Amino acid sequence: MRRFFLIIFFLRLIATVGFAQKDSLLIDWEFSRDSVSWQMVNIPHSCNALDGHSARYYRGRTYYNKILTIDKADVKRPTFLLFEGAAQQATIFLNDLKVTHHYGGYTAFPVELTGKLKVGENLVSVVCDNCEDKNLIPVSSDFNKNNGLHNPVHLLQMNDLYLDPLAHGPYRMKAFSRHLADGEQLIIQTDVRCRKKSRKVDFEYRLKDHEGNIVMQRIYEMLVKEGERTCSTCEMFIENAHLWDGVNDPYLYTIEIDLKSGGILLDHTESRFGFRYFEMTPDRGFFLNGNPYPLRGVCIHQDMDERASAMTKADYDNDYSIIHELGANFVRLAHYPHNDYAFQLCDSLGIIVQTEIPWVNVCGKKASSLYFHNIQNMANEMVVNLFNHPSIVFWGLWNELDTWGNNDKLQGPIDFDRVKEQTRNAYDVIRYNDKQRFIGVTDCSVLRNEGYPELKANYFSENRYNGWYYNTGTKDGFLKFSDDMNEVHDKAPSHIVNVGEYGAGINPFCHTTDTTALFDRSDDSKHYEEYGNLMHESHWQQICQMPWLNFTSAWVMFDFPVANRQEGYMDSDDGVNFKANNYRKYINDKGLVTRNRLIKKDVFYLYKAAWNKNETTVHITSKRLHKWPHGQKVGVKVYSNAQSLNLYQNGELKETLNSSGEVSGVIWQFKPLRLQSEKDIFRVVADDGTEDEWQIIRE
Repeated sequence: MRRFFLIIFFLRLIATVGFAQKDSLLIDWEFSRDSVSWQMVNIPHSCNALDGHSARYYRGRTYYNKILTIDKADVKRPTFLLFEGAAQQATIFLNDLKVTHHYGGYTAFPVELTGKLKVGENLVSVVCDNCEDKNLIPVSSDFNKNNGLHNPVHLLQMNDLYLDPLAHGPYRMKAFSRHLADGEQLIIQTDVRCRKKSRKVDFEYRLKDHEGNIVMQRIYEMLVKEGERTCSTCEMFIENAHLWDGVNDPYLYTIEIDLKSGGILLDHTESRFGFRYFEMTPDRGFFLNGNPYPLRGVCIHQDMDERASAMTKADYDNDYSIIHELGANFVRLAHYPHNDYAFQLCDSLGIIVQTEIPWVNVCGKKASSLYFHNIQNMANEMVVNLFNHPSIVFWGLWNELDTWGNNDKLQGPIDFDRVKEQTRNAYDVIRYNDKQRFIGVTDCSVLRNEGYPELKANYFSENRYNGWYYNTGTKDGFLKFSDDMNEVHDKAPSHIVNVGEYGAGINPFCHTTDTTALFDRSDDSKHYEEYGNLMHESHWQQICQMPWLNFTSAWVMFDFPVANRQEGYMDSDDGVNFKANNYRKYINDKGLVTRNRLIKKDVFYLYKAAWNKNETTVHITSKRLHKWPHGQKVGVKVYSNAQSLNLYQNGELKETLNSSGEVSGVIWQFKPLRLQSEKDIFRVVADDGTEDEWQIIRE
C-alpha cells in the first residue's frame, strides 16, 4: 500500500499543473433550486448528494452563480471557462446573456468568453437540468441521472498566442505512439491560436522520464498568422522506451510543450504519457506489449455516499486504493466517462480501462435525429478529452440497448436497423479521432440473433446474470454462465468476446444456514451474502477455464443508489430472524464493497486472493453470521492465496490443507465440524502466519 500512496502523492503534485497559462479552479459558487433562495456550495456539487438514495430524487433545473472579477489588464485576454462535467445538460450565461448550451453531463467542454467580459465584476450563471429528455442519453438507465456541476470548473486566461483548448481538449495536445520493430515512434499534435499580429513562434517539445530528466527535445519554428489556428506536429523516435506495462510496471513519461515568441514564454502545457501496444485475439485473450495479459476486474460508477457523482480527489484516492488492494488490472468505468482524475489514477496504477458513452437501454423507432446527433457529439467529446491517457484501451458505444427502455413512453419499440446504422456512425466518429484503440458494444443478447456481426465493432461484451435474473433455483444455474459464453464464442469464433457484467445482490447483513432458503429467489427482499459468495465463486471458476475472454468485469465495485429499486433490504445475524432495514432500499447492492466504503463483502476477498499477488489473503466467509443452530455442523470456507492453511477450533488444530483442490486455487473448504461450546472460535492460519478468526455463538 505504501507504493500506492506514494503514487497518489506524486500525482497530486503534478495534477495541479495548469491546463493554460493561467488556470484557476472555480470552487465556491452560489446554488439554488428555484433561483430565489441561495446558498454557498463548493464544486464539485450535486443536489442529489443526499436525496439520490431514495425512492424519488430531484430531477429538474438548478442554478449556479459565480462572480468573476476581471482586472483591466486581463479583460481583453483570450478567456475560457472549462467545465469538466455539468449534468445532465447546461446553459451558460455571462452577465445575463446566454453564451451556449451543452448537451451531456459527463464530458468536458470549454466555453469561450473572449471579448464578452468587462472590467470589474462579471456574473457567470449556469442552469443545470437533469429532467428526462428523450433526445439526450441516458434517457433510461439503471442508475440515477444526477444534477449539477459534479466535476471541477476552471477559468483559463491566455496570452494573445496560446495553445487552443477547443482543439485537443483540456490537455491541449494529442499524443500517441506507434510500436516499431526497433523502438517507439511518438507523435504529438497541438494547435495554436494567434489573436494579434502574425509572427514567428517556437514550439519546444520535451519528453521527460519519470524522474524528470529530459529524454528528447525538439524545437520547431513556425509562422502563425493573425486570427488563424495553426497546427503543429512533432515526431520523436525513442529506441529503448520504458514501456507502460500495466500493473506490473505503470511507467509514465511527461510530455511538455512550451510556446515562445522572441524568447518569451507565452504558454505551457503538459501531459503524462505511457508507451504501450496491445492486441485482442478471439482464442488466446488479450496481449499487452506482446505478452499474454488477461484483463480481470470490476465495473465502477462515479458515486459516493453523501456526495453522489460529485466526488472529491480524496474520494477518488480512497476508491482506487481499495481497487489497488483488490489487485484488479482492469476497470469498466460505467456507464459514462468518469472525471479525468479517475483516469489519471488508472494511468499511475497501471489499470487498463474501458470507458463508454451513456447510450443505454433506448434506441426506439421514434428516436429523433437530434438524439443521434447528441450521441455522436458525446462520443467525440469523450475521445478528444481523454485521448492521452495510456490506461484507456477500449471505447464503449452502448450498453443493453435491447432492454426495458424501449417502450411507448419513451421512443417506442427497439429499432434494430437504427441500432446497426447509428452504431456504425458512432464508431466512425471515434475511429476518426483514434486509429488505435478498440471500439465495442456491451450486451448483444437480442441483437446476437439479429446478426451482430453486421455491427461495426471490434469486440462484443456480454452481461450475464446466470443464477440471478435467470437460471435460478439450484447451483447448477450458475453453470449456465460458461454454457452461454461458449455458445456465443462458438457462434462467432472470429469475433472478440468479453464479459461486461456478472454478479449478484449481496446484503452483508443478510445470512442463512438454510440451503433451501438460500436458492429461493422468489423473495427479492433477501439478498443473502452466502448466495452471492456461491455465485461469484462459480463464475470465477468458470472464467478461469475460458482464457479466450479478453476482459471480464464483475458488477460492481461499490454499491450505488437507484431510485426505482426496492430489494435486498432484510437483515439477519442468525440466519433465522429477519428485520427490514429501509436504508437498504433504493440501492443496487451488487457491490463488492458497500456504498459508504466501510464494509468489504466476502467476495471482495475472493478476488483479492485471486488477483493480488503482493500480499497473502486469508479470509473466512460468513463471519458476520454470529449464531449457529444447535446440532448443525459448521463448514469453514476460506478465500486464500496461501500455500497451505491450518484450521484451529478453540485452539486445537483440526485440519491442514495444502491446496484448495479446485480450479481457481483460492476457494478452500474444510470438513464440517460440530460446535464444542456455547462460544467457539475458529482460526485459520496460513503458512506465512497470516490468519483470520470467526467467533460463533451456539443457539
